[in-house]
Amino acid sequence: MNIIGVAALAVTAAVFMLTLRPKNSEIALLLGVGCSAAILLGLLSQIGAIAGTVESIVSLSGLNAGYIAILLKVVGICLVTEFAADTCRDAGSSALAANVTLTGKILVTVTALPLYADILNAVLSIITGE
Repeated sequence: MNIIGVAALAVTAAVFMLTLRPKNSEIALLLGVGCSAAILLGLLSQIGAIAGTVESIVSLSGLNAGYIAILLKVVGICLVTEFAADTCRDAGSSALAANVTLTGKILVTVTALPLYADILNAVLSIITGE
């Protein structure tokens, strides 16, 4: 799926949502969520290309594969959090969107804790000269 197709689908859905919202806001919301899900499903075909590229970068760079896995998990958490929070905002629930965003931030922090520990150990070993 290319950006032109995504933009056309999104703009078309937005126009339909604007016309439906005064008459039937539930259908408009479902249309928005359905369009978002269709766009995300269309992007799944790109995951293979991303995985192949990341794998080649890891093998060429000699980076710890665990660090790359953490990075990809964090990116995934951010994407899912943004999608869920935007959907909640579109549904008119800004409080729920704020909770989803806070949860995403905490999960990113927890997921990245091994990186923080490794960085702290590296700094301590430089300071102590070990």
